[in-house]
Amino acid sequence: MALKPEDPSGKFQHGKVVAFINEKMARHAKGPEFYLENTSLSWEEVEAKFRAILEDTDVSSEVKEACAWGSLALGMRFAHRQNQLNECRVQCLHDFARLQKSAAQALASDLKLLTAQREVERKEAASQLRLAQASLAEMRKERDPLR
Repeated sequence: MALKPEDPSGKFQHGKVVAFINEKMARHAKGPEFYLENTSLSWEEVEAKFRAILEDTDVSSEVKEACAWGSLALGMRFAHRQNQLNECRVQCLHDFARLQKSAAQALASDLKLLTAQREVERKEAASQLRLAQASLAEMRKERDPLR
């Protein structure tokens, strides 16, 4: 039995489906062998191997069919693995988006604080300028009669 019902990476949910695929693969020794020796390959590599089997005129139709069922099982395995990778990527993107949002909020808060600080500084400078202008005007008043 190449495909195991308890194997979570196979992703078949029903034991009857697993049994049926195993039965179809087992019609020729090459079926389970094809499945087992290709579980660690990429889908592109598996498909290339299966294509070579299909194009080989010396290979019997029983072998081709058994390998086709093995390819189906491998396809489910790869789809499950890809789904897991995508879930991880989505989680990473969500985490990154949360970090970006948090950073944007912190920057907005800092900007608000700096803007308020600059406004206070501007008002203080304007007040000091008015005091200096008033003091200068007072000194001119005192100086003008002395001329």
